[in-house]
Amino acid sequence: MPTSPLAPSRLAGALAAALLLGTAASAALAQEVPLTAESRRSLTLTVYNQNLGLVSETRRVELPAGESLLAIEDVSGQLQPESVLLAAQGLRVIEQSLAADLLTPQRLLEASVGQTVQLIRTHPDTGADIVEEARVLSLAGGMVLQIGDRIEISPPGRIVFTGMPAGLRSEPALLARVFPGQAGPNDLRLDYLTAGLSWRADYVARLNAASDRLDLQALVTLSNATDTDFSGATLRLVAGEVNQGGAMPSPQPIFKARQESMAMAASAQDMAAPVAAADRYVYSLQRPVTLRRGETKQIPLMSAQGVKVTREYRFDDRLHAYRGGPEEDPVNADIVLELVNDPDLGLGAPLPAGTVRVYGPSESGEAATLFLGADAIGHTPEGEKARLTIGQAFDVTARAELLVDERLSSSSYETGQKITVRNAKEEAVEVIVARTLPRGWTMREESAPHETESANRIAWRLTVPAGGEAELTYRIRVENQ
Repeated sequence: MPTSPLAPSRLAGALAAALLLGTAASAALAQEVPLTAESRRSLTLTVYNQNLGLVSETRRVELPAGESLLAIEDVSGQLQPESVLLAAQGLRVIEQSLAADLLTPQRLLEASVGQTVQLIRTHPDTGADIVEEARVLSLAGGMVLQIGDRIEISPPGRIVFTGMPAGLRSEPALLARVFPGQAGPNDLRLDYLTAGLSWRADYVARLNAASDRLDLQALVTLSNATDTDFSGATLRLVAGEVNQGGAMPSPQPIFKARQESMAMAASAQDMAAPVAAADRYVYSLQRPVTLRRGETKQIPLMSAQGVKVTREYRFDDRLHAYRGGPEEDPVNADIVLELVNDPDLGLGAPLPAGTVRVYGPSESGEAATLFLGADAIGHTPEGEKARLTIGQAFDVTARAELLVDERLSSSSYETGQKITVRNAKEEAVEVIVARTLPRGWTMREESAPHETESANRIAWRLTVPAGGEAELTYRIRVENQ
């Protein structure tokens, strides 16, 4: 009896089923090829300031004929799967994924639900092990085992597994189903972005007794908060922000950071001069570095001696008086160190953003060193200024008194203040009083000429005698259009 042709819908279903079976059979036949760190031929870490690293490496792989599953181990568990680039001669990537379902006691139990395990108990009299076959029925609210013809809930004893459940791995791995262009040995290039790698600059400055020169040393603090080791890597540090197209996750606190100071073992000459690249600066370490999981290292970046610096006593928008308000307490002046990133003044190299800690001799001339204070600087290219507010002066204070507060119209008013600066030091000091003014301001009166620091920011320089005081009065008009 002749067979009737399949209806179109049934034919489509049969074809889909055949395709699915063919894909499953292909996956089942794909040979897994493990690639560990031992297969690495090169490794480069490009680390950014923003909890971001680019890992670039080459691994030697023996590719079998036909489809295979590359299990690339010793990669960061915080890598972005969508950022992975795999390349080899003639290699075709069919699919790739991050296997981050790591082996833990709980996951091992969860993967064994419905499977048979061994329950081992100790005989109370003989101390001998009693081994029983048990089937894991459930873990909801506690472990439920079927042992022979009985069911027990959280029985005493220890569980022994006879094999590793499929899909669980002890370390993260990048899985790539590939088809080689040619079977045999090949160099596989792997690039990926990962969270958990970061660096920052930390500076140590020693100020001289005259407070006009300092010696500056910059250290790189490099951190690895990933769950993998990077051994013998070429290190590149990128100074400057990059747009990541979305928030990166914070580093996972899997490991307690291990501190290792490299300051005594390396010199600043190990770090090559920065190279401008894509509107950023790249620093390269001229020797391989090993950065283990959970480790923080310090590596010398640069040093400079005799850098010219200017010390200032400043009041920046900190002196205010109000109509009918109580007299303000005296305000202590900020101690500000200003340096210009200029080769003629002792620097002339781009300074990455970081914290500067300043040390100096005590005022009494003793040999002992004092910590004078610290402040953060932003990325400072050559030719720009860096300003460090390292603390407040004990003996230089000021008060503000309101002299004028007059409304002229609905869109204009006049205001004026008297600033009294006192100096309890044994020598005269120069003090800068700076203020940011509203738009539409004009100066009506002032007892000392001001300097313009920006369009709406002015400053007065006052010389305050030893043990004495100096006064500044001013009056401005503001007209809002």
